[in-house]
Amino acid sequence: MILKAGDIVKHFKGEDLIEKNIYKIISVSPEYTGTNTFPDEPVVVYESLFQERKGFVREYASLVEELSPEQKEKFNQDHRVDLLTEEEIKLIRTPEFIAKKMAYIAMKYNDEKKTENEVIPSSQIDEKNVVWKLK
Repeated sequence: MILKAGDIVKHFKGEDLIEKNIYKIISVSPEYTGTNTFPDEPVVVYESLFQERKGFVREYASLVEELSPEQKEKFNQDHRVDLLTEEEIKLIRTPEFIAKKMAYIAMKYNDEKKTENEVIPSSQIDEKNVVWKLK
């Protein structure tokens, strides 16, 4: 699998796209101009599509590593991150998906009292930001 800037990927953990972390690849093997030590191996800079200010840098090889046969079966995915299909990209752009995803994130990270089936009012959904990140 080859990753490039602009790709939309899903992390392997989670039963479905609501539970899986979804990321946009920002850069692959950027040039490092700082003075600190930096890995000699290629890295990927990526950000969460559904969580504000969640950016990451990870070794390229680690992101594209193949999962064990047990993990492949459990998570229905071949690599640590896999590209989203065109169908999945269309799905994650829908208001219904965004509402469910944001409710799941709120339940998981912010408010243990919320349930997955609660719908977040549309006034609280930052759809413009999510759609902008997908362009």
